[in-house]
Amino acid sequence: MNDKIKEILSKYKTIAMVGVSKDDKKPSTIVMKYMQKYGFKVTQLINPSHEDILDTLDELRETLKFKDNLLIYYAGHGWLDKEGDEGYWLPANAKKSRRSRWVSNASITTTLRALKAKHVMVMADSCYSGRLVRDAGVKIKNADTPEYFKQMSRKKARVVITSGGLEPVEDGKGEHSPFARAFLKTLSENKGVIDGAKLFNTIRRPVMVEANQTPQYSDVRRAGHDGGDFLFVRRQ
Repeated sequence: MNDKIKEILSKYKTIAMVGVSKDDKKPSTIVMKYMQKYGFKVTQLINPSHEDILDTLDELRETLKFKDNLLIYYAGHGWLDKEGDEGYWLPANAKKSRRSRWVSNASITTTLRALKAKHVMVMADSCYSGRLVRDAGVKIKNADTPEYFKQMSRKKARVVITSGGLEPVEDGKGEHSPFARAFLKTLSENKGVIDGAKLFNTIRRPVMVEANQTPQYSDVRRAGHDGGDFLFVRRQ
């Protein structure tokens, strides 16, 4: 890795919040292991309820500092309330037609806006996850110079990559969903630094070829994005 990039990124603490299954072969558990290779301190939520997710977000809101980075990875069920024009995550204790145990996009956005961390990325592998994405997304750049990474590290980021738009998404065949498979392949092949834009460009086509869904990338609606991006740095 370039020494200048090392210097830039050494100033930041990276934390990943990952909802994992008790089954160690599930994609979320394998994602967690890759996050550790990338130097993330991982907060594990095993089959989380809506209280677990919201409580953890509140704890992160209280403890994260300005120079911290946070990745939130959610793989699970999702729902779109068309009449209410709102998207939801459906955690382990969710009940049909009972929103009290759902996690709304509005709750996620409010938390992201309040977090002190400079760089936050949400990765959502769930049905209708595209509701988190703004209609006018961030401009995708193709650059990987130390100067570019330094520029991205200076600016506040609230970005999201979703496995699809306003549509159901596939679990896929075998151990992984198409989205998780493409994400893990990209992480395993990366030898240095990759930003959110390049990560999205890398995984988008394989997912579209394998499944009837279109991944999305944007800043998070009304969450305080200021032109930065999230950086993944291979450390092992």
